[in-house]
This record gives sequence, structure tokens and C-alpha cells, in this order.
Amino acid sequence: MSGAPQGADRPGSAVTSGEIAELVAKQKLYENLVMYCRGQDRKELDVMKSTFWPEATDNHGMFNGSAHEFCEWSYENQKTTRHKSHHYVTNVVIELDGDLAKRESSVVYVMVKAGDEPTDVMGGRYRDLCERRNGEWRVLRRMVIFDHVAQYPSSGELAAVFGGIPDTSRVGDVYPADPIYDAEW
Repeated sequence: MSGAPQGADRPGSAVTSGEIAELVAKQKLYENLVMYCRGQDRKELDVMKSTFWPEATDNHGMFNGSAHEFCEWSYENQKTTRHKSHHYVTNVVIELDGDLAKRESSVVYVMVKAGDEPTDVMGGRYRDLCERRNGEWRVLRRMVIFDHVAQYPSSGELAAVFGGIPDTSRVGDVYPADPIYDAEW
């Protein structure tokens, strides 16, 4: 059976504890990534920073330095540009080496600006070196690799697209106004 895990084609084969530990590590590394994206999109500074070790670095091209300072810079920047953002994580490849991990993550970033300003779309990758300390994975070094950028005209209001989104619909926002923070699910 091509593509199947080794031993999966043998009746009675079992998954080893090492394979389970590897899957758990990779899941924690994935959750670290998506929490960073959620923090960026909802503009939660503490969530963004919690995904990096205090001495971590981040090279976003327009910013190269302390990862925590990048988080603060991007947080402050959104106050002046008043935009909404969406990170879409696609392919994630993780190579484990003890308490270190190399992670390449494909990301589509969409910046939706207010009014009729164009929407920016960037396709790229995060190249991360992550480290596990006391069972917790965080980013130690990040480099953003830009693969594609584009701008698209905006229609302005949501009601103007998709056949008309009614005023009663829930619309995304930043922390704490986004519907994700509602007490009831």
C-alpha cells in the first residue's frame, strides 16, 4: 500500500509510542502556528507573543529583529491602518530533531482595509525554527518568504456581495468585538 505508514499494511501492526509522541509534537507545533495567526487576525498582542520564546527573532522583510517587538509593531500598525486580516494556513511540513523542529508553513494572508481601499493578498511561507522547553513548543526564529502579492478592488460593504449578506449576519472584527469571544457558543 503506497503512501501508508510503515507497517500499516500488516495485519495486527501497532502504532509505536514513538510515532504517537511524534504526532503529538507535530500537533502542538501546528497549534502554535495557528494561535499566532489567530492572534494576528484578532489583534491579540498577548496571544501573538505567546507563540515565540522571549529571545526569538522574526524577519518579515519590512521588519527584522525581536519577534516580540515585531508583534508589538504589527499590533500598533493595525491601529493606524484599521484593517481586518485573515491568515489561511495550508501546507505545513515539520521536521523534528529532538527538542528542535524545522517548520515550513504555506500561508495566504489577506488584508481587508476599510471602505473602498483595495484588498491586499500575499502568498508565502513561514520558515520557522522552533524549540521545545519543558514540553512547550514555541518559535525561536522566523523568516517570511514572499511568493506572491496582489491587490484586488474592494466592493466596500458586505451587503453588496454574495447576493446580499443581511444586516443580521455576524461580521468578523478584532478582539474583543469579534463573535468568537461571545460567551455562548
